[in-house]
Amino acid sequence: MKKIEMFIISNFFEFKNLGNSEVAEYDVNEFDDEIVGYLFKNYRYDFKGICVYLVKDKNEIWVENMIS
Repeated sequence: MKKIEMFIISNFFEFKNLGNSEVAEYDVNEFDDEIVGYLFKNYRYDFKGICVYLVKDKNEIWVENMIS
């Protein structure tokens, strides 16, 4: 299982409760190089209705519930 999937699963109930247009914001320094590198190359990762993506200009990783 990918580290990014483990991150989503371990925080799934928090992310599932995000409302429409609501995001959880994290500093990229809170993540290991594998996750940041993946998002830098691919921009986003979707898993179980949760979208994790990189906001390069803010140096942050944002998480959204795409099914809310």
